[in-house]
Amino acid sequence: MSDYLGTPMSDARGYLLPEEVRLCIDHTGSLRDRAILWLLWATGCRLTELLMFTVKDISWRDKALYMWTLKRKEKRRYQRIVLVDDATISLIREYLEAYDVEGGHLFGLTARRVEQIVATAGKAAGIPRVGEKMIHPHHFRHSHCVAWVRANPTMEGLRKLQQRVGHASITTTAHYLQFAFEEQREDMERVLGGVQ
Repeated sequence: MSDYLGTPMSDARGYLLPEEVRLCIDHTGSLRDRAILWLLWATGCRLTELLMFTVKDISWRDKALYMWTLKRKEKRRYQRIVLVDDATISLIREYLEAYDVEGGHLFGLTARRVEQIVATAGKAAGIPRVGEKMIHPHHFRHSHCVAWVRANPTMEGLRKLQQRVGHASITTTAHYLQFAFEEQREDMERVLGGVQ
């Protein structure tokens, strides 16, 4: 995990495109594994947050998940609300029913086991590496952030992403602006187009 605690996206290729995320999810071995990868992607949560997530943290009515975060500097837990779509709610419901989970943690697994599940799915999908590293649960968080910023490359979009993924500082979230290619392309064409 220590490789993932430094500056976000030190490996600029360290994210998956949405179609690569889907490919990994499609190559999971069980409904449980599919739910794990989907939640990592759909919420942009950290692995520790996924493992702390409980049944009572689901708001079925609001289609919202209450994600717990342990702030390292402040040494306290806080919750943030992460809205999800109908597909995510349906998948969670299907998983809970199939595995007869009525309370407690959604996934009674260790971090190492989830890392193995992600690595197995990535290898089966033909994506054993993402950028310079072996595929890891944190890549799904990065991928969520990159996709969000590409769809919302504004200050308001950044603020919403900051709240969604629980970044303490907007500076951390702003690192993802480098992936707003279409906006950069338009700016580049305006600047360079006048010289040609």
